Amino acid sequence: MDNIRIGSGYDIHKFLEIALFENAAKKLYLGGVLIEGHIGVAAHSDGDVVLHSLTDALLGALSLPDIGALYPDNLKSTKGINSIEILKYAYKLVRDKGYGLVNADITIVTQTPKISAYKENMIKSVSSALDVDKSRINIKGKTKEGLDSVGKRKAIECFSVCLLSSE
Repeated sequence: MDNIRIGSGYDIHKFLEIALFENAAKKLYLGGVLIEGHIGVAAHSDGDVVLHSLTDALLGALSLPDIGALYPDNLKSTKGINSIEILKYAYKLVRDKGYGLVNADITIVTQTPKISAYKENMIKSVSSALDVDKSRINIKGKTKEGLDSVGKRKAIECFSVCLLSSE
C-alpha cells in the first residue's frame, strides 16, 4: 500500500507592526499572490504561509526533511526567497521519488484579508507552480472569531493536507 501517501502541513506568521511595515515595506503574499495594500509578515523568506504549509505537507507525505531543514532561517542566501521557488523544489523532490499530487486541501485562517477575493488567483498560482490541473487544489478561508493572536489580527496561519500517489 505504498502507492498513496498523505501529508499535512502548518505555518503561522506574525503580522508586522504598522510602523515597521511602513519602514520595511514588506508585502503580504498568499499562495504566491501579492495581497495589495496589506501589512506583510515577519519572516526570513517572503513569509507565504500558504506555500510554506503546502510545502511541508508535500515533504511530510514522503518523510522528507521539512521546510526549516531545507531552508534554515539563518542563511543569508535564502533571505527574502520567493516561496514559489521553495514549493517547486519540494515538489521536484516528490517527483524524484516517483510521486505526484492527487489533490491538496488548504485552509487559511485569518481575520484579514478576506480569502474569497484572492482564492481563484491563489489556486491558479499553486497549480501552475506544481504543473497540475486547478481542480486538484482547494483553498478556503476561515476566521478565529476574534480569538487568540489570529483572531486579534496579529497573525495568520494555514493548514494543508495533500494526497500523493506513485506513478
